[in-house]
Amino acid sequence: MTSNLETIFSEAPEASVRQLRDVLAGLELPHGRLSALQLEEVVRAVAARPELFEDLLVDDGTVHWSLILLQTSSFEVKALAWQGDQPVDWHDHGGSSGAMAIADGRLEEQSRARDSVSSNTRSLGPKDSVSFGPEHLHDVNYVAGRPALSIHAYSPPLSGMTHYDRTRFGFVAREFKPEEVRWTLGAAQDFIS
Repeated sequence: MTSNLETIFSEAPEASVRQLRDVLAGLELPHGRLSALQLEEVVRAVAARPELFEDLLVDDGTVHWSLILLQTSSFEVKALAWQGDQPVDWHDHGGSSGAMAIADGRLEEQSRARDSVSSNTRSLGPKDSVSFGPEHLHDVNYVAGRPALSIHAYSPPLSGMTHYDRTRFGFVAREFKPEEVRWTLGAAQDFIS
């Protein structure tokens, strides 16, 4: 059984959404919550098709910019543009599993280590991808050079993120930020096969 891709919310133009839906339909994703590995398949497939999203992104050196490419009841896919000093800060994903793939440029991810006190660091460049479960806590930052473009997928769709302070004793929750409401019911785009 494949994931229900008939009703989709998106901030992208209808033509891009239809093409993205075709790309994802080829993955034969199951209904319901997707695993971290399934989300990594999603971001790799979308990142491999930059013509579907690169003209939608805004390069802004001061604002960390994102766009919901598509959202179903099971998962969402976002495109993010990175440039200059735009820290994301240590955060989780509100109980969602996730994945990211780099379409262009370079990012650095620091993630909480198993001991819950120290961190691991990895550099990510074009065609690199990572996936993670709902317990994952990380900080992602732009690396100097050309602007970076990344594709992110979450299942279930993000409801919000908790931000953390890193202390010598570990990571301490600072605040929960609900996912912003990007649309009203009347602005949602529904695409039905």
